[in-house]
Amino acid sequence: MARFSDGEWGDINAVLAAAPTSDEPFGMPERRAGSVILSSFNIRALGNPGTRGVDSRSGRTQGAWQLLADYVSRCDFVAIQEVKDDLRGLRKLKSMLRDADKYALIVSDVTGARPGVDVSQERLAFLYRWDRVERTEMASDITFDRRAVLDTIHEKWDAFMADFQAHDALMRVYEIKLEEFKAGQRSARPAKPAFVLSNFLTFIRTPHVASFRVRGAGGAAGLDFNAVNAHLLYGNKSRSAEERKMEFDALVDWLRWRTKAKDRLYHRNIILFGDMNLEFEKRFTSMAEAEAAIKAMNQDVGAGYQVNFPFLDVPARRGPPPRGDGKGRFMSTARMTETYDQIGFFGADGALPDYLANDAAGQAGANAFDYGVFAFADLFARALHGKESFRQVPRSGSFVRRFEHDVSDHHPIWVRLPIPGA
Repeated sequence: MARFSDGEWGDINAVLAAAPTSDEPFGMPERRAGSVILSSFNIRALGNPGTRGVDSRSGRTQGAWQLLADYVSRCDFVAIQEVKDDLRGLRKLKSMLRDADKYALIVSDVTGARPGVDVSQERLAFLYRWDRVERTEMASDITFDRRAVLDTIHEKWDAFMADFQAHDALMRVYEIKLEEFKAGQRSARPAKPAFVLSNFLTFIRTPHVASFRVRGAGGAAGLDFNAVNAHLLYGNKSRSAEERKMEFDALVDWLRWRTKAKDRLYHRNIILFGDMNLEFEKRFTSMAEAEAAIKAMNQDVGAGYQVNFPFLDVPARRGPPPRGDGKGRFMSTARMTETYDQIGFFGADGALPDYLANDAAGQAGANAFDYGVFAFADLFARALHGKESFRQVPRSGSFVRRFEHDVSDHHPIWVRLPIPGA
């Protein structure tokens, strides 16, 4: 499938440039002096710049690199998922930013890997503008220790044995089909069955956490926060939905547990960024149900804390499609089908917006709390097909394949927070 040509990228850039930046066209945030933009972005396979393209062998187009750099340049802090072990792509992106010398990186080591096994290795990264957001002292990961893992195995022994037996049965069928394929009796190589667990054991990719401070203005104290960057399990789409939910619930449980020790937390506020790979639009059948779930989270946090997942809600001024799904939820994947990407606030003593603030987002002033999705798929639909929404493009599945490797298969999401004292 052909990627966008230089001429098509010219058309895309012309459409984006035609709208005033203050209009935040297609959800592209505007940089403003009195507020910061914090973002989460799964940039697909951000590794060797020469081997990432529509066919996984050719590099990204210059137009794609420029669009990525244009977006990130408007942000003060970006939590990036799917960074590969090869950091050249991430460093190339940083070098292309406006005011690139004012940006710094924190990168985890590889996670989701083990010695001697050739599997996908990923890092998690924080790219931040140090003159507006400064790093403080803490950097770590989130793990369940060996004792917790052993206790779970012991307590759920029968369930885990059933999981192993079910997987063994699937593997026996797979091995028969594989031999038939090798003997020329099957035209297609069989897919190796996923190993799906019925109980949470540990994370497939260890979430990364580091501490930061939004610098205050005019001598005001800054906004301190611990940033958690997570890329949770994807696995087998048809069989792993419950396993993905278990990973998300385990991460939220860990964060809620830490809020109960707020006097010992490095910073009292926690902001979760990441690709949760969880179909929130299927987990919650209505916004009332999502709101009830958030209220339930708020019943089990430390005193003075409020939990808010704003991307389960769409501010009234944003309206229904293209960026929402018409039911009050943002679609963050490039195909506009899933709500995988999330930012979650665990705010202490009113320091971060609670869920009651979502309805007024973007309406209390240029630098007030707001949030959105940069829906580049809608930008491409307008520039190349004259459509208001990606959903309106004929044969949208073929269209998305032209850019889901070159740019990404996820849209970036962002929140705007006022700078203290500004």
